[in-house]
Amino acid sequence: MLEGVTMIQCFMKTDYTSYLSKGSLPRLFSASKIDASYSVYPRILHKHEDMLEILLVRSGSGVYIVDEKRYSIQKGDIIICNCNVLHDEDPTQSKNLNTYCCTLTNVEITGFDKNCLIHKTACPVVHSNELFETLENLMGMIYFLLASDIEQMEETCSHLAVSLVALLMQIIHKTEIEDPAKKKSTYELLGIRIKQYIDTHYDEPLTLQSISDAMHINSYYLAHVFKDTIGYSPMRYIMRRRIGESQTLLITTRYSVTQIANIVGYDNPNHFNILFTKYVGMPPSKYRNSYTKEKK
Repeated sequence: MLEGVTMIQCFMKTDYTSYLSKGSLPRLFSASKIDASYSVYPRILHKHEDMLEILLVRSGSGVYIVDEKRYSIQKGDIIICNCNVLHDEDPTQSKNLNTYCCTLTNVEITGFDKNCLIHKTACPVVHSNELFETLENLMGMIYFLLASDIEQMEETCSHLAVSLVALLMQIIHKTEIEDPAKKKSTYELLGIRIKQYIDTHYDEPLTLQSISDAMHINSYYLAHVFKDTIGYSPMRYIMRRRIGESQTLLITTRYSVTQIANIVGYDNPNHFNILFTKYVGMPPSKYRNSYTKEKK
């Protein structure tokens, strides 16, 4: 045997407990690598009804908004967006922000709602600590294989996604803490009730007065409460909600730009194009082409 050369063999425990529910494996929906140069084109306010979104900050820093609260993020942070949780990013606060992002479905963790990795009261930002490099390599491998021209990588990527979920649960189990900001005052709860109404009706012809009438609240007070709680005026929030939903439809469907404009509440497609370009940084059709990559 050569001097200074050793071989160490490691063995699996046979009685480990799985985080995953029996008979159900997570499925990968998409993987993205977002570089700082692309972060100037924000993924505006949106949620996923049947998917979980996971982001890893590879380098840099910024601000991410999850369920009405702003969080400062930096290298090594993981942002967990459970299904049906609205999330947003603030591109004005990004400093050389580079991330990986994976969306998954059919995630069933024992003790959690479907497509959820954290409890509702938990902080959605956790640090990867000593597992950062492992997590970065795993998410990078998923993205590389899915984006490559290598045929039939979908099954490989799906199994890697199962490993990703298991690794994340290990990290979360060690670091998950209750977020004190999730405890709301009566004032904040009113703001959230207004937001819930808008989230249900954002694709309708809403006005400040129509929202006030529906909520039986003075329009001035409603606008004040909403801005204090959510950070945007009601009408600006509606616009961001519509643009965010249109981004999702551009990425995940084959609807035309005109159809998408109608779906999210804009009767005039030209007005929709102007707003989309103003807030995203490029027209809807260019966004669709630049954001998605189809295999031949």
